[in-house]
Amino acid sequence: MKRHITIVGDGPEHNPDSELLDLFWQQAINAVPEIARDHQVRSIGIDEETTDLIIDYIKAGEKTGTYSLPWLMEAEGHPKAMPNTPIILVSYAGIPKVVVQITSVYKKTFGEISLNDTLLDGPPVRDLDIWIPLHTEYWNGCYRSITEFVPLICRCW
Repeated sequence: MKRHITIVGDGPEHNPDSELLDLFWQQAINAVPEIARDHQVRSIGIDEETTDLIIDYIKAGEKTGTYSLPWLMEAEGHPKAMPNTPIILVSYAGIPKVVVQITSVYKKTFGEISLNDTLLDGPPVRDLDIWIPLHTEYWNGCYRSITEFVPLICRCW
């Protein structure tokens, strides 16, 4: 099984402890044997506090997906988002916290994002008046200018 570290941005730990990941992954496979395949490791959030909060929403079933920029994933050499891909989500410090599995993937442009799409996100940011400026600021600050024509990949789990 191949593991892809798909952590982007300047803040989160980019080299999580491989022994810790191996132990966590083996426990996940023991609990759900059908996930034993190539998988990714990701961190979601802008800092330790928001990453922990996001992981709590995921564990509670209140955040059921995420968004990526396809050109960024390609530039970083990360694999394409595919259904049935397990993802180990790690804390900002790189500690494995939960495994999710992509159930579906769809594409939109930033300008096409609707409330239906933001319902994948955590409760505090689902409103478009919050979601759009938050993601615009994040992606503008980390990468390149976000316009309504920028393609997004929406991953559901």
